[in-house]
Amino acid sequence: MALFQAHRAHIGWWNVFLLFKLVLAVQEVIGFDPLYNFAFVAFLLLPIPTRLGGIIKQALALVLAALLLHHDSFLPPLDRLWQQTDQLMQFDWRYLLELASSFVSVPALVLIATLAVFYAYTHQFIRVSSFVLVAMLYLSWPESPKEHSVSQPQTAAGEIASSGQTQAQPQTAAVDTSDEGLNQYRSDFFAQEQSKVSSISSLSLDSKPNFDILLLNVCSLSWDDLAFTKQSQHPLFSEFDIVFKEFNAATSYSGPAVLRLLRASCGQQPHADLFSPVSSKQCLLFEQLTRLGFQQELMLNHNGEFDAFTSHIQQNMGNISPLVDIKQLTPYQYAFDGSPIYRDKDVLNAWLDKKDNTASAALYNTISIHDGNKVVGNNKLNRIETYRQQQKVLLDDLYAFFQQLQQSERNIVVVLIPEHGGGVRGDKMQISGMREIPTFAITHVPVGVKFFGPDVAVTGGPVTIDAPSSYLALSDLLANIISEPVYSQPGVSMESLTQALDHSEVVSENSGTTMLKVIGNQYYTFDNDKWTLYKP
Repeated sequence: MALFQAHRAHIGWWNVFLLFKLVLAVQEVIGFDPLYNFAFVAFLLLPIPTRLGGIIKQALALVLAALLLHHDSFLPPLDRLWQQTDQLMQFDWRYLLELASSFVSVPALVLIATLAVFYAYTHQFIRVSSFVLVAMLYLSWPESPKEHSVSQPQTAAGEIASSGQTQAQPQTAAVDTSDEGLNQYRSDFFAQEQSKVSSISSLSLDSKPNFDILLLNVCSLSWDDLAFTKQSQHPLFSEFDIVFKEFNAATSYSGPAVLRLLRASCGQQPHADLFSPVSSKQCLLFEQLTRLGFQQELMLNHNGEFDAFTSHIQQNMGNISPLVDIKQLTPYQYAFDGSPIYRDKDVLNAWLDKKDNTASAALYNTISIHDGNKVVGNNKLNRIETYRQQQKVLLDDLYAFFQQLQQSERNIVVVLIPEHGGGVRGDKMQISGMREIPTFAITHVPVGVKFFGPDVAVTGGPVTIDAPSSYLALSDLLANIISEPVYSQPGVSMESLTQALDHSEVVSENSGTTMLKVIGNQYYTFDNDKWTLYKP
């Protein structure tokens, strides 16, 4: 074959690979690093005098081509994959196979075949290599840096207090979107967040609270997921008295998400700090709720073993065990690691049956719509079909539970607070279900608050909070709810409850990845130094 004609220095059939990469780069499906791509071409053009040397050279070229394709892709660095090996080994093999197949698309295979036929018929009378090199030079031409007007983190919280559908807008200032400018923006953001503390830490009550608080912590549910499944208008969402429309979950994985929720009473921490002991107990939301007279409760619809999930909770909530013994229930699904998952309505109903008159603050975490779940007795649906079906089941279960709470006549404040989205839609830079880059489509989650009970004294509403916010705003809202006579005397307005909530710019992180949202544009980094514009 011409591929192994070692005495000739030529690109040959590697033109098909280079053309394939060029087409993907033009479509912005991958990037294009001029240095490494031209270095690869230079390697291909090295003259090798022997046939054996030519075979070895082509074998090395295959390895280099794979590394080059990964380098130009928007996938995380390979060391990130090695760090996750232990977790990947816990995945069910069928889930791993389905994930792997997601990286192979029919259009890509058709494109490769078309380019191969094109090269086979044209390389004898057209210098395809010359065309490829010219195209590579064109793509190597640098773009000029740009600046955007962006909301700054120093905006005062009082300026964005919400009332109904209207919001005061934060001030704007020019931000340099060069690498240096974005690094400074991130540093300024975390410096600002470090000084923030929720008003809940300064509250004191003269009497015991007369209501419960229930946080519904749902895995894999974002506004984008709801739009994808056409469930944005599900009746559940019309139930809420207060809705955060621009809530940023700040991460796209469960462990960091629950840690951020449990530490909601202080400003947003850098990802690396989440796994260290908290600097002050005033940051711990449930510590503050316990201090104010609420009894802590925990429920899960899974075993909580993957990635030491339960341990993360206990380190920030105390040595607490789940209140509902899910082993007494019937499994409804099996997770991506083969462990059982229990239906939400069964767990929540069991919790409601156990409730006494003690005021409690309960955290319920559900993974009913996590990627890779399989419904018991139904293995025929693919990942997307399963997600679509089970999301509807989850929303229906929560809606039915709301009706039960109405009938129970218990005074209870319910907060829907998803961990993060599922990234079900996917885009050019991340396949469906991949969440390594915490894009706004994944971290932009629906957060809602509903007041139940015969003693509700809140008037007005519903209220929509349109300003960008995160966990500290939720802690502030709970502080307002606790400090106001919400369940004792009339006169408390939704407007007063939602005044002066914290405002936070959109900064999201995973291990080794940071995403900033700058006026409609998203920038991410894998190395905390070089930034790339995200083009979904």
